[in-house]
Formats: sequence, structure tokens, C-alpha cells
Amino acid sequence: MPTVHVLLATYRGERYIAEQLASIASQTHQDWRLLVSDDGSNDRTVEICETFAREHPQHRVQFVDGPRQRCSTANFFHLLRTVDGFEADDLFAFCDQDDVWLPEKLERAVAVLRSAPLREGQAALYGSRTKLVDHRLQPIGTSRLPARPLGFGNALLQNVASGNTMVFNAAMLGLLRRINPAHAVLHDWTAYQAVTGCGGWMHFDPEPSLLYRQHEHNLIGSQGRSWDQVQRIGMLFRGQYRTWGDQTEAAMKDLRDQLTPEAQRLLRNFHHMRHQPHVTGRLKAGMGSGLWRQTRAGRASFWLGLALNRM
Repeated sequence: MPTVHVLLATYRGERYIAEQLASIASQTHQDWRLLVSDDGSNDRTVEICETFAREHPQHRVQFVDGPRQRCSTANFFHLLRTVDGFEADDLFAFCDQDDVWLPEKLERAVAVLRSAPLREGQAALYGSRTKLVDHRLQPIGTSRLPARPLGFGNALLQNVASGNTMVFNAAMLGLLRRINPAHAVLHDWTAYQAVTGCGGWMHFDPEPSLLYRQHEHNLIGSQGRSWDQVQRIGMLFRGQYRTWGDQTEAAMKDLRDQLTPEAQRLLRNFHHMRHQPHVTGRLKAGMGSGLWRQTRAGRASFWLGLALNRM
């Protein structure tokens, strides 16, 4: 069975991180290592992690200093570039500091990825639904299933899988290491773009793999929450999606020699659509772009963004 390298990004996480660490220790797949990148916490986060390391000497727990950018995406990319000492068949898992993993999370992901019909050197990515809980771990819902197919034409416009559920292989790690961290919108969104754009294999598990804690410090949170939909509309009007579009184009240029011909065509359509000077041109380009979003509300915001030149 492969070793899973758990990539844990931390910053002032003392309130919840002990529960997350306990859930890692309780995994039915016990061949894991933990790499912690702390981004300058001034609370007990590092102390709690160090205690955990002493209590689990059978697992290799390592610590590195984070990039000190107070940005989770930068911290995760720091982890991607720091992890070492792995075998070709090893796997990697993003880990947030405030969730609780279900006991079979890693076992299920490992089973799916080991049975994947991969070509040699092909990137593979596993993601899943999540059980949404409040800060006390009380259930409040389940994240959505994708309503439409997954693919690069969708990934250019939105993410469908939370990073805290993602497990991936060394070929996928290699793709992510080619991307300038400053070009990544979010580590998980960029992973979805990379695997679909570069001819990789992706599986979305309909069974939740963790308790996804929803609280006031979530950057965005699950796409299933009504408040997050309101937040996204606000981001659209403030031009955030326009900035994300620029970053997406830059990140995909980092992978230009790895993109499939179809992905290159969709990326050209994306660029052409975004840079039309007039609203009619943008809408016409959007209709012929081959890009899609998963939900009716998402499609409405897509057309609104094009009309306002905010994409």
C-alpha cells in the first residue's frame, strides 16, 4: 500500500487543530506521514502539533516554516514544493487545520487511485463530497454533487472539489510544482484545472470523506451555503473574478507544454471571450466558448459577469 503524505497548512489553528490531528491518527489507512507548514502562528498551534508528533513516533511528522504570506494557497504551494523523500507510487493529501476526517477517508482515496486505469506518468486526482458542520461539529448539510460533467471547460470557470478532500499521485504533484504560486487562484481550483487540462484522470466520490467545519474564518466555505453564494456575487461586482481570470490564464501558461490540444483550444476561447471590448462580442464569444458551469445560478452569474466585463 502506498504511503500518503499529508500536507497540513496551519496558521493560528489552536481552536480546532487537535481534533483534526486526532482524526488523522484514527485513519484506517495507517501508512501516512505528516508535513506541517506553519505560517507564523502566535498561539499554541505548533505546540499542539509537536505534542502530536511525540505521541505518534511510528509516523514521520515533519515541520517547516511557511512562506509568511498569510495566505493558505501560498502555504499549500509551499508544502507542494517542500515535500520530499517519497516513492513514485506514494500519494499526497491536502489537509486543512479545522476539519475532521472520517476514519476511512484515506483508505477510500487510496483504493480509488490504485484501481484507476492510468497511463504511465498520468496525473490522477481524487476528490469527494463533504459533510457540512458548524463550529461545534453539528451537522448542517452535505456539499453538492456536480450536476454536469467534469472537465477543463468547467475548471476554467469554477472549482467543484474542496481541497480538504483531495488526494493525488506524484505525477499530479509534478504538474502543480510547475505552476508559479502567485498564479494560482486557490490551490484546489488550480489542481482541478491542471488535472483536466493536462489529460489527467479525476474521480469525484459521491460519499463524503470528512466533516467540513463552516465558521467565520472560512475563506469562502462550501458552495452549498446560501451566504457563500451572496459572497460570490459581491466578489463578481468588485472585480474579483476578473483578477481570478487573469491568474488562471497565467497558471495555465505555466503548463502550456503539458496542456492537451483540446485544453489549448478552450484556453484560447477563454482568453478571447474575456478580452472582447464590447458586451455583444463577449456574450457571443461566451456562447461559442465550450465552457460551462455546474448550476443554473452559476450560469446566470457567468452571463452577468460577461455582460459587466467582470470575468
